[in-house]
Amino acid sequence: MFSSLDMAALVLFNVKISWLEYPFFLFLRDLFILLLVIGIIGFTVRRLVLKFLKQNWLHSSSKTYTILILIFIIDCSLLTYFAAYTALMEPLPGAWLVNPLAYGLASLGKSATEMLMEISWWSHFLAISTFLLVIPNSNYLHLVFAPFSIYLRSLRQKGALMPVALADTNKQTCGVKLVNDFTRKQLLDTFSCLLCGRCHRECPSERSNERLKPKRLNGFIRAYLEDEGHKLLAGQPSIKMAGDLFYYDFIWSCTTCGSCNEACPVSVDHISKIIDLRRGIISEQERIPAAMREFFNNVEHAGNPFGRLRQSDQDYAWAGDLRIPILSKKPHAEYLFYIGCQGTFNASTAKVAAALAKIMQLAGVDYAILGDEEWCCGETARRMGNELLFQNTVRKNIALWQEYGVNKIITFCPHCYNTLKNEYPQFGGNYEVIPHPVLLAEMLEQGRLPIASSHDIVVTYHDACYLGRYNDIFEQPRQVLRSIPGVRLTEMPRSQKKSFCCGAGGGRFWTRSSKENPISMNRVKEALATEATTVITSCPYCRNIFEGDMLVQDIAELLLTTFSTNDILPV
Repeated sequence: MFSSLDMAALVLFNVKISWLEYPFFLFLRDLFILLLVIGIIGFTVRRLVLKFLKQNWLHSSSKTYTILILIFIIDCSLLTYFAAYTALMEPLPGAWLVNPLAYGLASLGKSATEMLMEISWWSHFLAISTFLLVIPNSNYLHLVFAPFSIYLRSLRQKGALMPVALADTNKQTCGVKLVNDFTRKQLLDTFSCLLCGRCHRECPSERSNERLKPKRLNGFIRAYLEDEGHKLLAGQPSIKMAGDLFYYDFIWSCTTCGSCNEACPVSVDHISKIIDLRRGIISEQERIPAAMREFFNNVEHAGNPFGRLRQSDQDYAWAGDLRIPILSKKPHAEYLFYIGCQGTFNASTAKVAAALAKIMQLAGVDYAILGDEEWCCGETARRMGNELLFQNTVRKNIALWQEYGVNKIITFCPHCYNTLKNEYPQFGGNYEVIPHPVLLAEMLEQGRLPIASSHDIVVTYHDACYLGRYNDIFEQPRQVLRSIPGVRLTEMPRSQKKSFCCGAGGGRFWTRSSKENPISMNRVKEALATEATTVITSCPYCRNIFEGDMLVQDIAELLLTTFSTNDILPV
C-alpha cells in the first residue's frame, strides 16, 4: 500500500516519499513482493490439484482465478515499476530483489525503460481500480471484513458458550428467531467468511452426508441480507431463520464438536449461530423433537436425562461396596468426585466410574461423592438450546456445592468437565476441575500407582472433542497408555486436533439411534480400519458409541487391569 502511494505521488505530483527509501523498508517491500508471488502460484496450484483430485470442499470459479490474476498483476507491476525506476536512477541499499532486476533492465536503453515504467504504472492502478470495483460485488468481500472479524473474535475459553442474561427466570425468550436477532459479530462473520470450505472438510455432519453444511450457515444469511436487506431497512419483518431460511434438521444435526470453528482461518464462529438458532426454537416451543422434550422434562424434574430418581442402594451399589464416603457425611473431603448421569444410570459406564474410584483409593486420593444429591450438570441442555434449564440447573448445583465448601472436582465425562471448568464460572461457580486422564497421568508420574502386570495388545485412542479440541488435552491420555507395558498405540488417521467426532455431542446421543447416526458409523469404521484390538476412550458417550462394534475400554478401565488384585477392592 505504501509503495503504491509512493508510485502515485511520484507520477502525479512529482513528489518522492523519502522515508520509503530507507534500506529496512526496501528490504521488507521486496520480501513481501516475492512472498506474494509465491503465495499466488501456490494457491493456484493447490486449487488445480484439489480440482483434479475431485475434493470439492475448496470451490473454484472463474471469479476466483480473476481475483488471483488481478493480485498477480498488482504485485508484478509494482516490481517492474520500481525496477525500471531504479534502472534510470541509482541502486538503493536494501532493495535486494529490485536492484538485480534493474541491472538487467539497464541494457534496454532509456526510452524502453521509461515505456516499461509507464506501462507498469498504468497496469498497477488499473488492476487496483478493477479489484476495488469487483470486490464489493463478489464473494471476496471477506478481504475487507475478515481482518475486523479476526480482531473482534471472542477471547473466552473455546469450550464456553456466550453467557445469556435471561429477562424471565420462568420462561425462555432468548435466541435467534429473525435475522436481526443475530449479534453484530455474527452478521459480520457472514461477510467475513472466505467460502473456502475448510469447515466443510472438517465437519463430521457434512462428511457423513447429513443436511448440515457449515459454510452454508454463513452463505444463506449473507445471501438473504444482500437480497432482502433494503426491505429490512425499510421496516419489513424478517422471515424466520429456523424453518424458512434453514431446515430444522440442518440446525439439529450439529454435534457442537467445534471442528468448523477450529478450521476457520478468519475466526468465524459457526457454533454460536447454531446454538442461538436452537435457543430460538426452544423459546418458541415449536418443532421440538419428542425425544428432546422428554430429555428436558427428565432433567428438570429428576435431575438426569434418564428420568430416574437416584437411589443409593441401586445406582451407587458399587460405591457402597468400595466404601466411598458421601459428601454429606464427609464434607471436608479434598475432592468431589462428580460421577455424572452416564456414570450413575448407564451400567456400562458405571464400570468406568467404579474403576476410577478404585484407582483413586489405591493412590490415596481424599474424595467423596454426592450420592442421591447429585444433579445433572446441564451441559447437554445448553447445547440443545434450553438456556433456561441450563441456568436453573447450574444455580441449583452451585448452591449445593457452596454449602459443602466444594473447591476441587474430579470428572470422568469430558462434557461435565468442560461445562464445570469453562461455563460454571459465568455464574460464580469457580472450581479446580480435573479430568480423569490428567489425574491418572499425574498420579503415574508421581509414582502413586504401582503397575504390576503388562499387556500384549494394540490399541487406538479416540480423542473426545470436549477433552481434546476444546481443552487441548491430548498428551496426558497417551502418556497413560505409554506407561502400561506391552500396550502399543496406533493412531487413527484423524486424531488429536483433527479427531473426528463420535457423533454423540450436541444432544444427538439422546435424539438419534446408532442406525440414524452416520457420523458414529464413520468413526467406528475408522477405528476398525486400524486393526487395533481395543479402542480406548476417555468419554462415556464415546464409549457407548463404540460399544457393540468392537472391544472398547475407558483409559481408567485399562489402567486398572495392570494393578495387583491384592492392592484393590473388588467391584
